[in-house]
Amino acid sequence: MQISDEKKLHEGKGLMKALKISELTAGDVMQREVVVVYDSDTLQDAMNLMTQNHITGLPVVNSKSQCVGVITASDILNYEQEHSEFVTEANADMARHFNPDTQQWESVRVTTFALEEFAEVAVREVMSPDVVYVDAHTPIQEVARKMRDDKIHRVLVMNEKYQLFGIISAFDFVELFADWDQ
Repeated sequence: MQISDEKKLHEGKGLMKALKISELTAGDVMQREVVVVYDSDTLQDAMNLMTQNHITGLPVVNSKSQCVGVITASDILNYEQEHSEFVTEANADMARHFNPDTQQWESVRVTTFALEEFAEVAVREVMSPDVVYVDAHTPIQEVARKMRDDKIHRVLVMNEKYQLFGIISAFDFVELFADWDQ
């Protein structure tokens, strides 16, 4: 599922180049086409969406389209690691993933447990219900500080009713400054 921001706050990158950094808001730089997963979907659904869209995290919405959490690839790998009691070298392969909490690459065992069990586990059981978000008018410097201080790779752009309008990832800041003309 994708949610698009109905209200375009600014049109295109041309306007962003005309603005000063201090004038840019979350609404100026957010991605408006956001891939989301429902809280009732399975971990397998979430993994498939992440793989298909080359992303490492998804906002989680409920049946009322309210954002109720976030699920990341690290959340899923950690869940698999914690719940695979019968991991042996015969039925497991090693996978590497970057743990944003420790800022290090880690090796984890990926087992047939994950492939079978993930088809039955609901996203709501593994997601983080602590949603870090800003509104569309938040200055991007404040967004960057929030991401740094909370040690997160993405921040959601929502209103107080948990309606999702967009997302800003760390890569969005890279793109913004890589194309910035001074």
